[in-house]
Amino acid sequence: MKPISRLFFYIKKYPLSLFLSLICALVFVVSMCLTPMLFGKAIDEITLVITSGVNILDTNFFFYLIVASVLIVLVLIFEFFFEYLNSLFVEKITKDLRNDVFIKLNNVPISYIDSHPHGDLVSRVINDTDNVNVALISGFKQFYQGSIQIIVTLIIMFIFNWILGLVVVFLTPFGFLISYTLAKKTSKYFKGQAKIVGDMGAISLESINNIDLIKSFNYEEEAINSFKEENSKLYEVGRKAQFAGSLTNPLTRLVNNSTYAIVGMVAAVLCALSFNSGNIILGASCTVGTILTFIQYSNQFAKPFNEISSCITEIQTGFSSLKRLNTILNEENDIDLGKEKIESSIKEISFNKVDFSYEPSKKIINDFSLDVKEGEHIAIVGPTGCGKTTIINLLLRFYDPNNGEISFDKTNTKDILKESLRRSFGMVLQDTWIFSGTVRENIIYGKEDASEEEIKEACIKANCLDFINRLPNGFDTYIDDYSGLSVGQKQLISIARVMLINPKIMILDEATSNIDTRTEMKISNAFNILMKGKTSFVIAHRLSTIVNSDLILVMKDGKIIERGKHKELLDKHGFYFELFNAQYARK
Repeated sequence: MKPISRLFFYIKKYPLSLFLSLICALVFVVSMCLTPMLFGKAIDEITLVITSGVNILDTNFFFYLIVASVLIVLVLIFEFFFEYLNSLFVEKITKDLRNDVFIKLNNVPISYIDSHPHGDLVSRVINDTDNVNVALISGFKQFYQGSIQIIVTLIIMFIFNWILGLVVVFLTPFGFLISYTLAKKTSKYFKGQAKIVGDMGAISLESINNIDLIKSFNYEEEAINSFKEENSKLYEVGRKAQFAGSLTNPLTRLVNNSTYAIVGMVAAVLCALSFNSGNIILGASCTVGTILTFIQYSNQFAKPFNEISSCITEIQTGFSSLKRLNTILNEENDIDLGKEKIESSIKEISFNKVDFSYEPSKKIINDFSLDVKEGEHIAIVGPTGCGKTTIINLLLRFYDPNNGEISFDKTNTKDILKESLRRSFGMVLQDTWIFSGTVRENIIYGKEDASEEEIKEACIKANCLDFINRLPNGFDTYIDDYSGLSVGQKQLISIARVMLINPKIMILDEATSNIDTRTEMKISNAFNILMKGKTSFVIAHRLSTIVNSDLILVMKDGKIIERGKHKELLDKHGFYFELFNAQYARK
């Protein structure tokens, strides 16, 4: 879907708001356009009193004045409702757009998230939707108001004096042509500006998330220079964009002011001819009131063009942001062709000659085969980059194999609904994840209907009940990543979260790496209880945590180079033996 089609898709969702806004715009603009005509007629009545000595009470002066006053009140009332309804209408569109972008980011394949800077994606959800909001508020206001104002003003001008009407119509569009030409030539700058803003968001997020690492390596100057370099690019592109945008308004106003002056001069000539000869030139009568009325109408006719040119920067920025959002919304969702559901326990998990690579040029998993029976504890070890975590990503169907297949009880995982498959797993990672909320909300994340007894039991098993009770409000204490909890405490809460859901299959990816040795022993006992009778996959660098595993897989370069139990692998004096001795070699 193209950006404009996308925009109309959202507009069509709120026809009533659109209609009411249009009606309000129609009433207040028509009232505003009729007011100069009534004041012009009132001036002509005064002129008649002065030149002919007619009693003012015998003229329509007060009638025109009263009607004009009523129209001014209508303008004030309906302009207020127009502004309100227009803002409400745009906010609804912006809300839907922001929701859809966030929903899309939750539905695209993980590969899309992995391949894009996270700061840029955050910038699109927040900054780009705000830019679209500003552009829509300005754009819709000018579209509604301007279109009606141009049409009504044209009709009234040609009714009053077609010669002056032609002068205004002929001269005013030159301002619009200037705006259009500049907008077309400068759109690339606004597009570049939006992209660099996203890049700067990525740099900022990366620096903030890794500030401790930056400081520990004394990398502050390099990080600052990197930001300054992008900021300089933004300055250059932004300077060109803003300069071009700032040219539009004064140039169009120059044309419109020239129109204003020319209309006044032509009207004065027509008026003089009418007074001197008493003739109406080709039906184009002109009075003092007509002159003043047309000067107002020339201004009103030009006003929409001026206002569009004054907000051309916001509109271009918004359209560039809409394009960036549209690229996300046009992405394919994570395709799930599975139809099967996992209703009972999984008796067997099989990998059959699995190949996988994130990039075609670099194979991560190569000819991987493995059969795992229910209740077996499988440990995976090996050097960094050997494919340990990738095996877990394939198990959970974050990615699918390039070749080969993974099956649960003889059913290819591609035929199983991802939601059903993932509900069978519980996972504790090396990196903790705590969201903003209470301790209780963090723990029941996977089981919102858990009872108080279940929550406390899970916390006891995870060895975190004591420190939770010491928090100011216990389970109702509000926490986030910056609330002062240690990394180990956050990990314990993450472990309690998995304890609570009691999954069929456990995945532990360096789950105790951030916990002290004493606590690790207690957690290991809790894991032994939790994993009893369950299939489990444990990725570990501390080999002491996997010595009792049913099977240890030693991986290197995406292949299984050794497999067996702890003692069997030591007796082979192979790669595992070297790893183990490197950690626990005696002097």
